[in-house]
Amino acid sequence: MKVTWKLVFPFLAAMILSACSNNIPMHEALPGSTASIASASLPTGTSGSDRIAPQDLLEIDVFKVPDLSKEVRVDDNGNITLALIGTVHAQGMSASQLEQQIATRLEKDYMHNPQVNVLVKESTASKITVSGAVNKPGVYPLAGDTTLTQAIALAEGLSHLAVKDNVTVFRNGKPYTVLLSEVEMGKIADPVVIAGDKIQVHTSAAKEAVQDYGGVGGLLSPFTLFK
Repeated sequence: MKVTWKLVFPFLAAMILSACSNNIPMHEALPGSTASIASASLPTGTSGSDRIAPQDLLEIDVFKVPDLSKEVRVDDNGNITLALIGTVHAQGMSASQLEQQIATRLEKDYMHNPQVNVLVKESTASKITVSGAVNKPGVYPLAGDTTLTQAIALAEGLSHLAVKDNVTVFRNGKPYTVLLSEVEMGKIADPVVIAGDKIQVHTSAAKEAVQDYGGVGGLLSPFTLFK
C-alpha cells in the first residue's frame, strides 16, 4: 500500500497552518474593550455624525403633548413635517438646534415654554464597513449606539472560517485589536463602534485548507490517503 503524498500534503499543510494561525498581527486594544475600563463606554454621539441628514429617522417628543410626539424621517430635501408648525428644515442641524427651532415655533403661536426633545434614531451619514470572515461583508448604517458584536450581526454573523481570537478595527487609519472570544465570555467590554470604523474579521488559514480539500473527512479518508 503506497501513501499518495500529493493527497497527504494538504493535511500536513493544515496542521502547519494551524500552528501558525496565531501569527495574525496583534495591535493596541480598541478603546472601550479592555478589562480595566469594562464598565466605561464611549461618549454619547460618537457612534455617528452629530448633524442631521436626509433620510435620518428622528424621534421627536414634546413634553406632555403626545399628539406632537412622533417618529419622522427627514425627506430628500432635508425637511420634516410636524403638526401645527408644518415644514421644518432639519438638514445640517444638530439635534439640540432642531429642538430649539421647534420649541421657538411652537412657543410663538401655540404654547408657553414647550419642552422638546429630539433623538436621532437612525443616521444615514453614519456607516461602518465589515469585511473578512463574515457571512455578508459590506457597508452598514449605524442606528444609535452599536457595539462590535452588533456590527458583526449586521453582516449576518461570523462565517465558519472566522478567527474569534483576533478582530481588527481600523479607526481613523489606526488598527486596534479586539479579542472577540473574550467579549463573548464577558471578560472584556463589547466596545461601541463609531462612524467610519472598518472591522476586519480574520480568516483561519487552517480552516481554509481543510475546506479546500473537502473537509476533515476528505483529508482522512483511507480511500484518498492510500492506493
